[in-house]
Amino acid sequence: MTLLQLLDDDVERPAEDVPDAPAKPDWKVALKRATGKFSSDQCTTKAAALTYYSLQSLFPGLIALLSLINIFGNGKQTTNSIITIVANIMGKPENDSLIVNIRSFIDSVNTTGGGGIALAVGILGALWSASGYVNGFGQALNQIYEIQEGRPTWRRKPFFLFVTFVDMVLIIIAMFALVTTGKVASSIAAQVGIPSRAVDIWDIAKWPFVVAIVVLIIGLLYWTTPNVRKSARSLASWGAFIGFVVWVVASFALVTYFGLTKGASYQKTYGAMAGAVMFMLWLYVTNIAMLFGAEVDAELLRTRQLKSGLPAEELILLPPKDSGNFAKKQVKAAELYDAAHELRLQALRQAAGPEAAATYGRPARAAGHAALVRGGRDNDPDAVADGQVALVGPRDATTPRPGGSALLTSHDRKAGRTVTYDPQTDEAAIEEARLRRRDAALLEATQKRKVRDRLDRQEAKVRKEQQEREHKAEQARKEAEEHLTRQERWDAVERMRAQYDPPVSAERDAVTAERAERRSRFHAMLSRKSDKTAAATTSGTRAGAGKSVSEHAAADVSASSAVRPQPSALSQEIAAEQKRRRDAWYAARRR
Repeated sequence: MTLLQLLDDDVERPAEDVPDAPAKPDWKVALKRATGKFSSDQCTTKAAALTYYSLQSLFPGLIALLSLINIFGNGKQTTNSIITIVANIMGKPENDSLIVNIRSFIDSVNTTGGGGIALAVGILGALWSASGYVNGFGQALNQIYEIQEGRPTWRRKPFFLFVTFVDMVLIIIAMFALVTTGKVASSIAAQVGIPSRAVDIWDIAKWPFVVAIVVLIIGLLYWTTPNVRKSARSLASWGAFIGFVVWVVASFALVTYFGLTKGASYQKTYGAMAGAVMFMLWLYVTNIAMLFGAEVDAELLRTRQLKSGLPAEELILLPPKDSGNFAKKQVKAAELYDAAHELRLQALRQAAGPEAAATYGRPARAAGHAALVRGGRDNDPDAVADGQVALVGPRDATTPRPGGSALLTSHDRKAGRTVTYDPQTDEAAIEEARLRRRDAALLEATQKRKVRDRLDRQEAKVRKEQQEREHKAEQARKEAEEHLTRQERWDAVERMRAQYDPPVSAERDAVTAERAERRSRFHAMLSRKSDKTAAATTSGTRAGAGKSVSEHAAADVSASSAVRPQPSALSQEIAAEQKRRRDAWYAARRR
């Protein structure tokens, strides 16, 4: 899709390839649209759900961290250092009840045996719980990109576990970079043998390094979690950087507020749980910033596609990573709709009675429409009583036809029946039939599209294999020709020419012999003329010793015109140069 498309009633999502959008994004339009879609996509609600997933993965991670302290730490001294850091962050004294509870929890983990088992369980639990966060983040981004989740669970869950593992490794690297500063960095440098100048440089360079790691973590979530295929350059996107900046600004504002008020309102409301509530609020702000960055990332891509001429006004044109579950979900929705529709029909049959229910409730595509029939006729056992409501199914000879409030068939007139047509009921039935036809058409189109995509992939695979075979054959031909000499190549050319020579026949031999005879006679005639000219020149030289200069010149001109011209020295030099160049060209090809 490279042409400008202005009137696109039905814009479909690409099936395989990511459309090329070389234009630059429009920041003004993208930020305006991202702000509006942030509210319409209910990103604040999704941020609350992601905060729950974050807390769910927090405690297994704490268990793993404390197990590491138990295995590699320095016992009580390490615990005291951790308590001091936590107390400074929370702004509480170490004898506070909350700090005392935290110390008791750490001591209980350290004194309990089986540190290795606790470490393994904590790491696996943290990985599994954090993958739930990644899954929820992917669902939020699927709504941002307006696409369903088409990847099956058995394929999606292992992939999200791998993404979670990579993000956790990057988070550990970023935390290690932040901790490795000052005295810690100096002690490590002294142990390893790194000069102190490098430590000073690291204290400055660690900040852009940490920023790059955090932006990479956010970009990895934007790139891997949604069910849309993006280009590799989207891994480091402006949306991830915007999300990081919003997160830093919001976190700074929140920490400043907590520092100025010392969490007074939270202390008054939540008491000992104020610290946990403030931490949850910070997680909530973090997820809001990341979802806003995702909205900006999507809208920047939309503006690039729009400026490149792609019809992305309502849909960002990105192919799905997997569409295998799309048809299954549509079929399941259709089955649920059919079950609900059948439930309503059963209720209507029961209300209509056994006689009317016998012909009511056939599929709308076969029936055409249904109507309410009111009326009655005298002396007819099958007549509907006056004021009673009966249901009509498929239209037949006894069914009233649309077009008026009291239209009758010939059967109705003969029977003296009065039938009243209800337009509202007919419109509802027509709408129902239209919806069923639409659902059937959607299912059929989905199946056809799957078949078409599968055939396209098969054809692309066949073309790729054919190109690979042709490339290998060309390489083999070149390698074989490299070992041939010039004479062998000329012999091959002659053999090829011999394949297309005309067949040997008596007529062809006769023509060839006649041609050779004429050629020999022609050469003999030229030889006789040359001999006569040479004899005439010799006799003229003897007889013209007393001739004038002009007579000698005329005789020389006539003799030179009669003698066959010989190649000059310049012609011979040109021919030799051509031969030298030809030999050099063949030698280069042979190498």
